[in-house]
Amino acid sequence: MRRLYQETSVEETKEIDKALLCDSQLQRQYQEMVALKKELDRVQLEPSEETVKNIIHYAQGLQEHS
Repeated sequence: MRRLYQETSVEETKEIDKALLCDSQLQRQYQEMVALKKELDRVQLEPSEETVKNIIHYAQGLQEHS
């Protein structure tokens, strides 16, 4: 997982890459994780419309009490 986010040292990266070259199952799993990471990176998280309305309503209530 650290390799996906470029959080490995140069030496660790070399060892992981070497392992990926030697193990096709590990390589498939890594490629699946790369694909999933790309999908997650594209996801835009937004609050629901109801949540936004609740926040606005709460903020308006605070203004009325000031």
